Amino acid sequence: MKSIQKHMKSISKKGQLGGLTGSIISLVVAIIVLVLGLVVLQELRDTQTAGTEAFTAANDSLVGLGDFADFIPIIVIAVAASVIIGLILVGFAFSARGKSR
Repeated sequence: MKSIQKHMKSISKKGQLGGLTGSIISLVVAIIVLVLGLVVLQELRDTQTAGTEAFTAANDSLVGLGDFADFIPIIVIAVAASVIIGLILVGFAFSARGKSR
């Protein structure tokens, strides 16, 4: 129990928010890669003749990536929730430390 309290004392709110930077950068990079992939696939599809195998493959890929893009808001909510829960836990750790003195 004391080792957990010792560990919680070493965690600061600034450290918790510092982890947020990596999550945001990763999310932005993933969105940029997704958008660029969609643009490239759309251009590839538009250069093909409708009904050909290449057109169908490019169109199916475009639809698949478009379906994946629907999950971006859920991913953003999950990242925000994890940061909020982390901040709440750190807040409880600091309030518990103050009461024990």
